[in-house]
Amino acid sequence: MDELFKGLLTAGTVVLVMAAARHGGRRVAGLVAALPTITAPTLAWLAHDEGMAFAISAAIGSVAACAMLAVFALGYARAARYGGGAIALVCGLGGAVAMALPAKAASADLSAALMLALGSCAITFVAMPRLGAEIVSRQRARCSMWLVAAMAGGLTAIATLIGPAMGGFAAGLLSSLPLITGPVAMAEHANGGHRAAAHFLRGYVGGLFGKAAFGTVFVLLAPRTGAIAALTLACACACLLSTVRLRLPPPGASPWTLRPSRRTE
Repeated sequence: MDELFKGLLTAGTVVLVMAAARHGGRRVAGLVAALPTITAPTLAWLAHDEGMAFAISAAIGSVAACAMLAVFALGYARAARYGGGAIALVCGLGGAVAMALPAKAASADLSAALMLALGSCAITFVAMPRLGAEIVSRQRARCSMWLVAAMAGGLTAIATLIGPAMGGFAAGLLSSLPLITGPVAMAEHANGGHRAAAHFLRGYVGGLFGKAAFGTVFVLLAPRTGAIAALTLACACACLLSTVRLRLPPPGASPWTLRPSRRTE
């Protein structure tokens, strides 16, 4: 039953992210995709079923996994300029796998995991393709949105079955896999081209700072406040950072062009 619920949660989040891309822009969609929508309930279930120590270990693993997710986004965005969605996905996953060993080593300590995550996200954000202003996308077919959501939900259900048996780092990693980001990036790529995917992934990398903060706050507070209170405060911190990030101008944009002129002609 837990696997089914997590799969449905993932599918619902994919629909939310793709709706955000349609109505709020791809930058907003990327920030939404980076929120710990899957990680937060997973930590709650792990704390209940496996104990607080296991949940804390998984949370540190999720912080370290942010480095892998950032490299995934960079690999996809770079490769998308020269190939289709399948090639870009393979390149993104290849970059994430290359970061697996450093992330595993850093997952033994919160400070190391946080330094790796923040450093990787900062470098990746700078290295992401700069593509100018976001273009308006073509209309998306509703059937493709639900198909992407169903695929992501099924993958989450499978990952949930094997996560707890593989240790804290694996559980944290599986709860942070790009099960939402990958399908949505491919959908944006197919409908709007490589520029659309890159805009979405740039927003996603910016949101990973909030995801790393979420795991950090949970690890620091959970032994003192309990899992539910720690998760609540950690989610609030992640949402606050994402909101602040959203209010900042995109890289390369002039703040004067973001505000409508008050002069009347």
